[in-house]
Amino acid sequence: MPASSTIVRARAWFAFAAIAMALVACASGPPGIDGIISANAHDLYMYCGGGPGPTVVFEAAIGGDHSLWPISDQIEGDAYTCVYDRAGNGASSIPDEPQTASADVEDLHALLEAANIPAPVVLVGHSYGGLVAWLAALQHPEDVAGLVLIDASHPDQVTRWDAILDDTQMETLLGAYDDFPYVDFLASLEESRAATEPFPEIPLTVITATQGLVGEGCGEGLPCDGMQAIWLELQDEYAAFRPDAVHIETPTGHYVQDENPDLVLTEIRNLLARVSAE
Repeated sequence: MPASSTIVRARAWFAFAAIAMALVACASGPPGIDGIISANAHDLYMYCGGGPGPTVVFEAAIGGDHSLWPISDQIEGDAYTCVYDRAGNGASSIPDEPQTASADVEDLHALLEAANIPAPVVLVGHSYGGLVAWLAALQHPEDVAGLVLIDASHPDQVTRWDAILDDTQMETLLGAYDDFPYVDFLASLEESRAATEPFPEIPLTVITATQGLVGEGCGEGLPCDGMQAIWLELQDEYAAFRPDAVHIETPTGHYVQDENPDLVLTEIRNLLARVSAE
């Protein structure tokens, strides 16, 4: 075989190999992330993997970190998933003063940019993380393609509960937040009540636990049946932000993703399909 023919064949093989490797890289999604990223004057731990597909970012409950989202691994075949620790949690740095939901929103906005994660993303938020996700959709609609709220904290929850709590009961309720020194929860609710931005036209799914405040979830001496009834009303109000919102009630405790992970995974995948169809 002439030497020139051998060279041509070799070049063709290397070109084919390069294209094949590029296709594999595209099929496996963006590069993974596992480490500390500086964003908005905080050092935040983030882990991302999976793909290809939309990016899904998970927001944990108050005081929680990325370890609260083991279900994120099961979405990696459908999306590029990211979990992270807000300031003061997990492996992230401690803030100079307590964070509010708005401050956490700004950290998330800066983190997406610093990590080179293209927006918009789908946000999945549980409890206080749901409040952060909801506020992010209002304050940075360019960042959010869709929203899944899992038994999310609501801006009006304490003011509405105040109507059925006496002073001692309110003190008991608010005292529980002393366990989370890096979040000013009441200021977060006040900021959120003051938000006037319209809710964006994005897919919205609300998942509500019907037993989150009763049984083991009930604080001692609190009128938990009445509080749970108000909680259900507040979750209805979240769902009312979009005429095509999906609202599902499930007979679990507050940590729906632990007690009924299949439901949460199904609804995340359903929302991803809605995002992809738009």
